[in-house]
Amino acid sequence: KVFCQQGEVFVGVVPAALIAAGFLTPLVPGTLVAEWLGGAAGFRGLVIGMMAGYCIPFPPIIFFSVIAVLVKSGAGLPQMVALIVAWNVFALHRTFPMELPVMGSYFVILRLLSSLSLPLIAGAIATLIV
Repeated sequence: KVFCQQGEVFVGVVPAALIAAGFLTPLVPGTLVAEWLGGAAGFRGLVIGMMAGYCIPFPPIIFFSVIAVLVKSGAGLPQMVALIVAWNVFALHRTFPMELPVMGSYFVILRLLSSLSLPLIAGAIATLIV
């Protein structure tokens, strides 16, 4: 019974998110995305992608639809790797309400500081591969 209810939510949300991403594509200025997050942005683009990944509070289905729109608009793959890694590692919208009360501030600060360079390292590796 629970699976059927969750399946109904999945069937309703996924197509809506993908359709919304399709409508979002023409609204995103490609020149601005290419300037700030394009392959030519280099290290600055990695840092911007990392900072954006810290702050984006979207659930995965919407987040990856937005990533697809950014890539289609001219964002570089290494910059998107940095953004995705930062979103997965830091996720401030999950860290503060869920992790901080359970694990405590010492653990959260230690975890965030120890993984601070991961998005940049992943973006640099992606730059070497791409």
